[in-house]
Amino acid sequence: MKKTLTSALETFARLIPLSVYPRLVRRDLIDFFYHAVSDNPMPHVRQLYPVVPVADFEAALLYLKTNCTFVDYAQVQAYVFGGVPLPPKAVHLSFDDGYAECFSVVCPLLLKHQIPCTFFLTTSLIDNQILFYRNKQSLCVERVKDPSFKLPLSSLNDFLPANHAPFSTLDEFIAWFKDLRLSDGPLIDEICRALGVDWQAFLSETQPYLTTAQIRQMHAEGFTLGSHTLTHRKLMDLPAAEIETEIADSCQIVAEITGQVGVPFSFPHSAWGLDRGLLADIRARHPEIGLLFDTKGLHGDVKFIHNRIWAERRGARALSEHLREAYQETWVEEILGLGRRLRS
Repeated sequence: MKKTLTSALETFARLIPLSVYPRLVRRDLIDFFYHAVSDNPMPHVRQLYPVVPVADFEAALLYLKTNCTFVDYAQVQAYVFGGVPLPPKAVHLSFDDGYAECFSVVCPLLLKHQIPCTFFLTTSLIDNQILFYRNKQSLCVERVKDPSFKLPLSSLNDFLPANHAPFSTLDEFIAWFKDLRLSDGPLIDEICRALGVDWQAFLSETQPYLTTAQIRQMHAEGFTLGSHTLTHRKLMDLPAAEIETEIADSCQIVAEITGQVGVPFSFPHSAWGLDRGLLADIRARHPEIGLLFDTKGLHGDVKFIHNRIWAERRGARALSEHLREAYQETWVEEILGLGRRLRS
């Protein structure tokens, strides 16, 4: 019954015009976040999520500037914690991970159009001392998808644990390989060597992440810098002490680089499964931690967590489509929630 009702609501939600949704799902603030904008291939990223072309990103900025009012992090913080009203149709923009293109591509466009933005940094990647394991995975997937790739599929089976069925297709290998985690670093490096992926040379030549000097310049130009943990691990998989270290230490690093008194934080992946009481305690013990940002579109949460819409989630689509989809998902959930409350 529940599945039937949900399906019916989802079908109806797709028929509602975007212009109607702000009256059905009332939000004082909408937040969009990105990862990578470039006209270059970014092979270390594009097998993880889409790289947004520059023209598409600029079009999205102009769409938002025409239809909304951009606000900076200070205004968001004052609204959440101080009740200071936001302008009508307020929108906040942010970027996760800290790729170098935030400085070379994104910031010039934002300055051109006078748009504020918050950049969340995975602090262990600052200054290009290491290559993030997910970026290694993207480089490897690029390699095996290259038509010139000749390594037999049977050779890839050598990396499997003994109880795992052999790969029958390249797609099976890719799915398994992309599911490896930070703790599988030695295995990922071994696979890089087998595939001829020299990630150390790539790191040295490409310098894919922001540097301390670039971060300081971005701050001097008026942008807000936030933290995105030390290592980009899923926090729900960690014990409480490590969760606190990932959040508090990364915020402290950003504060030391920029001189910011308060540092906002965004969750890698999402805050799903994390105890809100634990997060509240961590914030109380570390006053340098500002507002926390999650990835659940327009859904509500506790006061100190603000959700954002993932602007690259479905690939190359107009930003209005991402916004409408977020409204649809939230409206359906709110209607179902209302039904549950009426029945209780």
